[in-house]
Amino acid sequence: MKKSFLLIIIALLFLAGTSVAVAAQATVQSSQPVSTFEGGSLYKSGKLNILDLHGSYRQMGRQYGYLLKDQLNHLYKIAIEDYFIGQKGLSYETIKQTAMSLFNFYPQRFKEILYGMAETSGLSIDKHIVLNGLELYGTIAGCSGIAAWGDYTKSGPLIFGRNYDWFDSYKGFAKYLTVTVLNADSGIPCAIVTFAGVIYATTGINKEGLFLELNNGLPSGGALSYSSRVPAIINLLAFLSDCSTMEQLHASFNTTRSNFAFIINAADKNCAYSYEWPPFDIKRRTGEVEGLLVATNHFTDPAWGIELQDNAGFKTVLRRKNLLSLGHKNKGRMNLATMMKILDTPINKGGATWPVGEEIQTVYQVIAVPQELKLWVKVPGFQDWTGIDLAAIFISK
Repeated sequence: MKKSFLLIIIALLFLAGTSVAVAAQATVQSSQPVSTFEGGSLYKSGKLNILDLHGSYRQMGRQYGYLLKDQLNHLYKIAIEDYFIGQKGLSYETIKQTAMSLFNFYPQRFKEILYGMAETSGLSIDKHIVLNGLELYGTIAGCSGIAAWGDYTKSGPLIFGRNYDWFDSYKGFAKYLTVTVLNADSGIPCAIVTFAGVIYATTGINKEGLFLELNNGLPSGGALSYSSRVPAIINLLAFLSDCSTMEQLHASFNTTRSNFAFIINAADKNCAYSYEWPPFDIKRRTGEVEGLLVATNHFTDPAWGIELQDNAGFKTVLRRKNLLSLGHKNKGRMNLATMMKILDTPINKGGATWPVGEEIQTVYQVIAVPQELKLWVKVPGFQDWTGIDLAAIFISK
């Protein structure tokens, strides 16, 4: 019998002028699935999709396609047909060629998920491959991350906050944001936060408490790109499925070459690191001080010998400076409420979140507590902070 799980819904009330959240109200409620199919279940945390998938990769794909059938079809229409083809003037052939360049290098197990989707969703496999490449048809934007532990959380668990920034057109797609839990027959159960139909990891966590999030590293690493390498975003999903410790994860990074310049922030319950990962090298750095790590879109490991200027792009230097300031200001008080307030602070008020009206927007935000296997997600303008207790969803092996 399918077990239900707990969804944690968080609502914050802030008083103006205070440096930390005055109150955080949390309600914990038991939730039955919205629908089920062949061993998989769809839940909702607020408006957010949560897919609990089980079995082989093909079976998990079938469950995904059936449970999100309507949303997959709607997102394909508004994103691919109406926006990229209708408004941006891209040809279907160009889009498909771009999408295939991603899909062709997928490990077979992850291809099976999309094949399974096509069996139950009403979309063809070609359309699923195109939808899976949703983030390839626009110019890559920013993102930022901040982690706190030790003295900064004052004996509280490590907490990691990330902003997923993209150009404003993607905000309309974020209403289809989905937390997909892959409880596969083999490997480590893991969860990814992506647009519906997208199978790779730009934000994810596994049952062993390894958390990853991806930032653009273009300002430091340049635009060098390799089309003959497995894309980093799919390698990150493989890392989550295969690595149970930070040491294993570190070895995986050291044996894998990136196809583009990225900054991957990683954390477990004990500490956080930033992997500065251009196609030609990789360096792992710790926090600026013990207990605080901040990363935006430029490399800061001094071994690179890079001194970035303020005009590097994406306001990366300013956003990093702002997050460091907020982290130091809240030393000893970094908890869920404080992290939410930090991520809710726009750039023009000393934070790192893009203000409304800018060409770049903060499309969604995630807070992770690896020790507790909990995520909180916000989609600005659509869904306020809402939480998921992944410990109750991940299967035991």
